[in-house]
Parts: sequence; C-alpha cells; structure tokens
Amino acid sequence: MRILVYDSSLQTRDSLISILITAGYEVVAVKDKKSILSMFGKLPFTAAIIEVNESDEEMADILEKIYLDDRYNVHVIVHVENPSKEFFSKMMRIGVSGFLLKPFNEKDFLNRFTLLLEKANIKPKKLKHIVINDLDNFKLVFRHDGVRQILHGMIIEMSPIGLKFIMPPEEASIEVGHIIKNASMAISSYKISFSITITEKIGNEYVGTFDELSAFNSKLICKFIYDKYIEKLK
Repeated sequence: MRILVYDSSLQTRDSLISILITAGYEVVAVKDKKSILSMFGKLPFTAAIIEVNESDEEMADILEKIYLDDRYNVHVIVHVENPSKEFFSKMMRIGVSGFLLKPFNEKDFLNRFTLLLEKANIKPKKLKHIVINDLDNFKLVFRHDGVRQILHGMIIEMSPIGLKFIMPPEEASIEVGHIIKNASMAISSYKISFSITITEKIGNEYVGTFDELSAFNSKLICKFIYDKYIEKLK
C-alpha cells in the first residue's frame, strides 16, 4: 500500500517515513503542498496524510480537488492542530476520511493511523517491506565469535528490518539462529552499530534481522532506504 505524506515539518516527515516503511507501507513524501496534486497524477495512492492549518484556504482547495477528481480515489487523513467543529464539518464535506490531531506522537501514531484505515474500510493486503538492492560496495563489519577475527561481508540487500549479505566461504561459516553482536556499517558519515540474528543461509549468502537497533539508527536506515526507493521512482 502506497501512502503520500505532506507535512511542513522536516522532523515530522522523517518520523512518518520511518514509522510507515518499518510497518511495511510504501511512502512518498512531498515537501511542498503545491506538489500534492502533481504527485497524485504520477502514482496511484491508497491514502494520504496531509497537514492542514485551519485558515489555509489554498490547502482546502487542494483537498476539494482531490475529492472531486475520480482519477485519484485517495483516502485523505488530515493532520491538524486544535480544529474547530466548523473545520471538521468542512473537511468531511470535501471527503476527508479521518483526522490525526497534533501534537505528533511517534509512539501512538501507528495505532491511530491503522484505526483510521479500518474505519475507512481500507483493508491492505499483506504489507511488504521495501527492499533495496542497488548497493555499491556496501560493507558489513563484525567480529565472529568462532574465529576471533574481524570479518567483512558485502551487503547486497537491505530493508527496514534486516539485510542480506555475502561472506567469502573461506573466511567463516555462520549458522542459522546465530546472533552477530556489535556489527556495524557506515551510512554517509555515520557508523551504525547493531546486532543481527541470522534467519536464513543459502551458500555464502546470509539473511539477518536487526536487533538492538537504536531509534536514531533505525531512522537513519529508513531514510537511506527511502532515498534509494525514491530514486527508482523518478
């Protein structure tokens, strides 16, 4: 399921991207409200989370155009602060499916969003995490308990919840269920540390899920994956 996100706050946009793609949604975020309609014209979306200020008539006009244009068929969820009864009525008249009230709460957001989808009778198929595989010389570094040395794997796929990497067979063999502690990789100028539980092994290819991943590092990984995903859409 693809979700469009618009919010004027970069911090909120990044949080929404991280939460939604970790939950298995595809996300496209726009920085400018003037880009909302053009993005709907490029890609199909099931739902949209759109920040609205009650006094913003331009945004109200955009939402009405979404409602009146049968090409879009998008369930709009409005993110708003201290809305009046008149605002609620106006938004409902132009087809808004639900409301998320500010201030933005990371911990509670996904539950509230899921509930709004259910109320709008949106039943997504099994959600699937975005996987990127256009990784050039992207290395995983870790110490293997069995051989007592630093090993370097080559990451070939990554999702918000784990990764796939290749190990030269002559270096070490890692069994399914093994937990690699204190692994690391570099994204931009950041060194990200985490543990990995090996869930699958095919020859010299290994699949693992992230463990002990901090919220900050999780956001970095999600933003990296999101940027790669958006590059493919352009």
